[in-house]
Amino acid sequence: MARNTYFSQGSVGEKDLYEDMVVEALSIYGQDVYYLPREIVSQDDILNQTIESKFSSAYLLEMYIENTDGFEGDGDLLGKFGIEIRDQATLILARRTFTRATRGSNLSRPREGDLIYLPLSKSLFELKFVEHEQPFYQLNNLVVYKLSCELFEYRGEDIDTGLDLIDDVQKIHE
Repeated sequence: MARNTYFSQGSVGEKDLYEDMVVEALSIYGQDVYYLPREIVSQDDILNQTIESKFSSAYLLEMYIENTDGFEGDGDLLGKFGIEIRDQATLILARRTFTRATRGSNLSRPREGDLIYLPLSKSLFELKFVEHEQPFYQLNNLVVYKLSCELFEYRGEDIDTGLDLIDDVQKIHE
């Protein structure tokens, strides 16, 4: 059965209005966070693993923290080697906000392995998965990224963004 010709999948004006409303809602209910893109210094081509990476820039973005009751994940665990904190967060980021903030760089979308600094909890989270099709094509349009993040485990990466509140993470772990 063919689609009804009297109902469109959204005009350009409707799509722009929908995106404007999403961006405005994220700026009202969201928080300012810093996005740190990962730069790969050396990589193992056989195992396809990153050996050494660095973080030298930070972009201030507004994101909505989807977890309303606190961080998800396994929480704090007491193991053989001390306390392990396994916090997870889900963040919502408007595509337009990301594009405008990273203009002039080679970033086209958030990538797995990049970091997000939350000033509220003074913690770094690593992007584990970037969902780019949710909500699924509202008005034939994709306007947000849904970022699944885990608390970052420092492994000797070079963090030098020029912002002391972020760069202090490396100084604490040295």
